[in-house]
Order: sequence, then structure tokens, then C-alpha cells
Amino acid sequence: MKRSQNEIKRPEVTQRIIELLDKQNEKGLKKYGTTIDQVSDMAYDWKLMALEEAIDLIQYQQKEIMRLERLLTPI
Repeated sequence: MKRSQNEIKRPEVTQRIIELLDKQNEKGLKKYGTTIDQVSDMAYDWKLMALEEAIDLIQYQQKEIMRLERLLTPI
């Protein structure tokens, strides 16, 4: 298949991120009936929501670190 000049071959990591973004956007549309672009800037405290998401991320990362440490630590 020949690619157009504007089409690029994305790295697998990038492609997976794009797929996750698409999946999250679909999930949000189903849950809220709108896209994030259509939500009023005043509807949420966006910086607080971002902070809460970052805190969740830190917890998920720590949990994964602990899981990997258990797998890699000889008994």
C-alpha cells in the first residue's frame, strides 16, 4: 500500500497512545453525551481534576512497582 506524502508511519508506542485516546474519548462521549471540547470551561475545576488524576497515576505506578518487585525478588 502506497502512502500519501502527509501519511506517516507512526511508532508502535505512539499508535497505542492514539488508540487509548480514541477509546477514552468514546468512553467519555458515552458517559457524558458530549466531547471534552464541548464542555464549558467553567463546568469543572480543570486544574483540580488534573491534580486528582495525577494522584491516581502516582498510586497506579507505585502499585505496579510493588508488583514487579514481588515478581523479581527471589523467595
